[in-house]
Amino acid sequence: MPDSKPESGSKIVNITIVLSIAIAYAVIAYAVDKFSGSAGPGQWLNQNKIMQEHRVELREKVERDPHFKNVDREAYIREMEQIITMKQKRNLGNWVSYKSFTPNVRGQYVHTNDFGMRSGLSLREMAEKARANNQKGIRNVLLLGGSVAFGYGSTDDQQTISGFMNELLKGEKFEVFNLAQGGFNSYMDLFSLSAIGWQLEPDIIIAMEGYADVYHLAYESKGGNLAWGLWSGIEQEKKPEFALDFQYHNLEAICKLGTGPERQVILALQPLSGFENDSKVENEKINKMWGYYPKIRTLFETVSKNNNAHFVDLSPLFKDESRADINFFDKAHLTVTGQKKVAQALATAVIEAGSRNESSETAFTQRQKIIADILQ
Repeated sequence: MPDSKPESGSKIVNITIVLSIAIAYAVIAYAVDKFSGSAGPGQWLNQNKIMQEHRVELREKVERDPHFKNVDREAYIREMEQIITMKQKRNLGNWVSYKSFTPNVRGQYVHTNDFGMRSGLSLREMAEKARANNQKGIRNVLLLGGSVAFGYGSTDDQQTISGFMNELLKGEKFEVFNLAQGGFNSYMDLFSLSAIGWQLEPDIIIAMEGYADVYHLAYESKGGNLAWGLWSGIEQEKKPEFALDFQYHNLEAICKLGTGPERQVILALQPLSGFENDSKVENEKINKMWGYYPKIRTLFETVSKNNNAHFVDLSPLFKDESRADINFFDKAHLTVTGQKKVAQALATAVIEAGSRNESSETAFTQRQKIIADILQ
């Protein structure tokens, strides 16, 4: 009669292995959720998990968007991941400062410069061009904002908000410089303007903001947020007072810094899918913000009025369209069609604001004279 003990022992070993794997998986899943914002294995696992989820979501978006019909979608996805992955940025060194998007990406669909801005020009080259523009009578326009203003969702660099604006404003003697980066909110835009944007000698400053400040301060999210403005994990609503005060302060500081006889500031409130339009694109991911948005609109209006700035409400831009889905790449980012319409609205505002600028010796020309005297 055959001995059944080895077979029984083998079953016990197999069961032990399966249970060990299940327990290990549960421990890893718990660690990712519990310590996702901490350094170490939890952060690494969470980062890889989020990147995998992002790849799946981005593939769904480009497959849904008819503007990508003739685009190599997989190549596009790889380029988008190249500008947002922390791995690519960390390869540049341990100190990446305020560069939200990976600098010096040279792709078929997206280019970033040495500061991670969507431009084929380095920051130094942008500053040189801006200075030359002033000498030629061409006025410089800065576009501040997050990934929406950056042009996330467009098929290439030209079919972005700033790209379309440059085409529309070419005959009006304006040039738009896109300083937007993924994940930037009013705090980072204020920093960007004061530390970087000032080098471009702006005549008009556009701060295109929206829900980012209030969402990330009014909701607590486990796992943190990645550069393109996604959120992850369990979220709990908090009191919005601090969030609104934070945004008001930063927008007011941008206005005070950027408004003067020779400069104008435009505060632009970005549109959202489903808010005052019939878009159904990812409504379940953004509908919690619909109740806040009228308050944010009032905040923008008040800051603009109190600081002699211009307010452009883009939130109802698609209100009268019967199929507003065509404008949204996802819950907040815009398709090529949506970006073109936003560009048209902003270009009109730029022309109106530009007509109010007074021609006089600017702070920039004064600074150049001081530097020239120092160098003598």
